Amino acid sequence: MRSKNLFSRKRGFKKALIKRLAESAGILFSALLVFTAIVYAITWAPGGPPQAAPGDGNVEMNWSNDGTNIFRASGNVGIGTTTTPGQKLDVVGNVRATSFLYSSDASLKENVGIIPDALSKIERLEGVSFRWKENGQAGLGLIAQDVEGVFPELVSIDENTGLRSVRYGNLVAPLIEAVKEQQKQIKELQTEVKKLKELIQN
Repeated sequence: MRSKNLFSRKRGFKKALIKRLAESAGILFSALLVFTAIVYAITWAPGGPPQAAPGDGNVEMNWSNDGTNIFRASGNVGIGTTTTPGQKLDVVGNVRATSFLYSSDASLKENVGIIPDALSKIERLEGVSFRWKENGQAGLGLIAQDVEGVFPELVSIDENTGLRSVRYGNLVAPLIEAVKEQQKQIKELQTEVKKLKELIQN
């Protein structure tokens, strides 16, 4: 009788264990399906989950994958933005990189010409110190409206907010021409000084 009870208990325990394992396997399989669906939607699917409005804590997913690169065919990406991003990549905060590359091949350009009166234009700009209203952080730079009055092609206006941004990197071109103009003036003055010295000595 005791053997029979022990056998029954073992059988019951075995059934309970099998049932528990089956339930665990089902939960694990469901979780795996959900995970696979998420990875597929984010990485490989041509269309991702429903789009979310920027600034609500969600990320808009709509990517494609060609086996090597993950890319997006259209639209803008915002990081830390509270409004619709106004550029292909719109970041509120610092961005760290080893380098930034500017497309500059001659085959991409037309109507190329030397920047005229570069020195006088640079003299109209004012380097300023300031503090950002958002976080009180100190900064150095230019005022976009001032740059727009001298080099309008270096200022971009966000169509959503109306805020202006400056292409600081492109200021290198007028600065180079300004230095060349200044060097020309210095050489001319050096020549005049040399002539005056010769007159005094004679």
